Amino acid sequence: MSASDAELLAAPQVHQSALRLLGPLPLPQRPLEEETPLFAAERAFAARAGGPLTRLFLEAIPCEEDLIVDSSLVWLMPGLAHGFPAPRGRRGPRAPLRFLHELFPGSREGVRGAANRNRAARHWLCVLGHEATPEAALGELAFASAAEAAEFWFPSEGFDLREAEVERRLLEGSLRRAPLPRATLIELGWGTLLRGRPAESAGFQLVLRASAGARRPAVNGRRNLSMV
Repeated sequence: MSASDAELLAAPQVHQSALRLLGPLPLPQRPLEEETPLFAAERAFAARAGGPLTRLFLEAIPCEEDLIVDSSLVWLMPGLAHGFPAPRGRRGPRAPLRFLHELFPGSREGVRGAANRNRAARHWLCVLGHEATPEAALGELAFASAAEAAEFWFPSEGFDLREAEVERRLLEGSLRRAPLPRATLIELGWGTLLRGRPAESAGFQLVLRASAGARRPAVNGRRNLSMV
């Protein structure tokens, strides 16, 4: 399947995969399992329902605009990464870990596809708990044509070719690898490449993410704790 007109328009030929560390969050020592993970929550709902750590995260975000808040609380097992649960009866991630920038990897249509193409959105992220935080691939990415850029940013045949291209650029030095610090408020825009890292030990991890200009409908949903 070739790139759609919307993907060709949204895919930049030159783009900086980047993030800003806004500083550590002065968070109290509270059990992560007291937090309620959320899906597409409005700021007010997230402050009420998420828990004290979620409220402190929201208070620290330097933005007065409406936000959509997503959070995920997991119990990580050795060899697994946040967001990649094991198949039944097996250890190890259900799929290879990939560098992703999309909120909804693989979605090309509807609200989720539009969210993946929304270059105007701004995001804030904080990872708490387990030390196996995501890693970023940072630096400039340039492509020879709009079609090549679209296939990288919105792959039509899975993520293997993108992963190989990112690894090639990491090896040659045009991109650099940077693990995200814990308990730190991080700001990023569209197109920042992140990849989960497998845990070496067991423990809870909470990932908090808020987006401004998200163009997604609020759901004000509650998620369940995941065991991976």
